Amino acid sequence: MMTYLKSKLRSLAIGGLVLAALPQMAHAQSAAEVGERIKAIFAHQGIQLSWTGVTEQGDGLVLQGVSAAMEGLDGAAPIGDVALSDISRDGDTIVVGSVTMPGYNRTQDDMTLSISGVSMTGLQLPETGSADAMNTVMFYDSADIGELTFYGGGQEIVAIRQLHAEMEAADDGSYTFGGAVEEFSINLAMVDDPQSKAVINALGYQTLKGYVEMTGTWDPQDGRLILDQYDTSITDAGTIGMTLDISGYTPQFIQALRDIQTRMAATEGQDQSAQSMAMLGLMQQINLHGATVRFDDDKLTDKVLSFVAAQQGAQPSDIKNQAKAVLPFALAQVGNPELTAAVSAAVNTFLDNPESLEIRIAPANPIPFALLAAGAMTAPQSLPQQLGFGIAANE
Repeated sequence: MMTYLKSKLRSLAIGGLVLAALPQMAHAQSAAEVGERIKAIFAHQGIQLSWTGVTEQGDGLVLQGVSAAMEGLDGAAPIGDVALSDISRDGDTIVVGSVTMPGYNRTQDDMTLSISGVSMTGLQLPETGSADAMNTVMFYDSADIGELTFYGGGQEIVAIRQLHAEMEAADDGSYTFGGAVEEFSINLAMVDDPQSKAVINALGYQTLKGYVEMTGTWDPQDGRLILDQYDTSITDAGTIGMTLDISGYTPQFIQALRDIQTRMAATEGQDQSAQSMAMLGLMQQINLHGATVRFDDDKLTDKVLSFVAAQQGAQPSDIKNQAKAVLPFALAQVGNPELTAAVSAAVNTFLDNPESLEIRIAPANPIPFALLAAGAMTAPQSLPQQLGFGIAANE
């Protein structure tokens, strides 16, 4: 059932993703220039756009009968009419004050994707013929999707409501960004695997509801990407949060990554060793400065302990003690006594009073991702010290 859903959702999502990305198209003072820039930019990103006509409307344009096709996938997704208003120029850049799109619905077999309330403001579109990699990156002031919903078998499967994103340029050429999903819901009642369904019902998570928040900064010059917050909160379960600090994520890196992905899509099912080596080489450009992963509990831990205890005919306290006893032996396989002691102490504290558990990585110097991968294969016991690994509970 889940494999079937994933296949159908992927197919249905093509049109929806293109619809959500479509604001990145707009351009121009003339309909011809608008069309040329739009098609060139999206072709560069693996999306072939077409429309039945373009009409001028006040200080903007309407792209009529827009449809889109993606590399590696058959068929084109119909989008509809897209309105671009308040179009102006800022030097070589075309600025679209507002982009609005129609509601979108697509059904395939028994699966339906529905999107509404898609809009964008302050869309900046530079020249596409330039060799400057920055010209392949799309910038905007804000973007919104009112609701995105997948339906299957007459039921709502996944719903995302009030998705908002925004970007702001600083004087030094860097950008701040932020976003949020005010509400999401995932219907797990449709899972038909008996074992999975039994766990879902026992934990009381037939429907997962929550929200997402994120903020960060990006400097295209050195590729310093700092994700200050990325929190996913689920009602009556907890919040998973992460932060990330890397460098080397430049426009050139993004373009090279796209090129490799395009080649891999074109050679799917064939020998991709050359592309894999290129990907490893590319990852040498990304350096890790730091990261955290944090879990703030909201009933999930107690529910899991109670469920496991019921399965074993024991008490939750017994399961806690078993976990405390087994963990040091499992960690001993790594061959790092300091790591074993630190993790065991933190996990024991968390199990006794489930509030929060946080893993921190703070290397003394930035570490290339390729070097981390090599270290993980050759000397995993030394990685914690190399990464500046730390773990803390209830802080």
